[in-house]
Amino acid sequence: MALSSRNKSKVRKIELGDLKETLLTNDSPWPVQEAYKALRTNISFMLPGSECKVVCVTSGFPGDGKSSNIVNLAISFADIGKKVLLLDCDMRIPVLASMIGGKGTPGLADFLTNQNSAHEVLQRHLHGVDFISAGSIPPDPTWLLQSEQMKVFLRGMRNHYDWIFIDLPPVTTVADASILSELMDGYLLVVRHMSTEYPAITNMINQLEKVNARILGFVYNDYQNEQGNYYKKYYRK
Repeated sequence: MALSSRNKSKVRKIELGDLKETLLTNDSPWPVQEAYKALRTNISFMLPGSECKVVCVTSGFPGDGKSSNIVNLAISFADIGKKVLLLDCDMRIPVLASMIGGKGTPGLADFLTNQNSAHEVLQRHLHGVDFISAGSIPPDPTWLLQSEQMKVFLRGMRNHYDWIFIDLPPVTTVADASILSELMDGYLLVVRHMSTEYPAITNMINQLEKVNARILGFVYNDYQNEQGNYYKKYYRK
């Protein structure tokens, strides 16, 4: 993989094993729980300090697993007592509300268009995290995401949370993920085993580098590790 010298030292690959499209719980397979703990630890070390961190999770294409990963990552941080906000900024194909059993509307789009207050769109303590859905699908999501109100909103939320995780559309299909770069502390890029191709990966990197985004690393999704299965059996004896 060709990376610029600026990002070479920062990029990590974290394997998430045979990830299923389910929420992370204490009953999740041992390798899955351990993988998210490792991911949580890596992110914490890469973004040290006590102030709130805002992390965007995106991918090259739909179906790579970004939404399931961001939900479980948010739950993982909430499990260690962190105050977490999960924000669905994919206003084109929003799925987080259905994944975690939340309400689809009202949501972020309704707040940004002054239809609802922040209090009305905030859903509290869903699986340990606070959640704001994408809301009513707008005709121009990019315009809303790059609005001054969005910037003010995110800066305000930093005062109330330890971590904010943002789900954005695939970076190679629309510009939504790139336009928020100045508000992000870092990006996690989800790639899928035997699915995401090399050109898509380089395209993701190039587009984010153009806006000086900080790439924290890659989440390598759907990789089946036989050794991981062995250790799962070993530790459960």
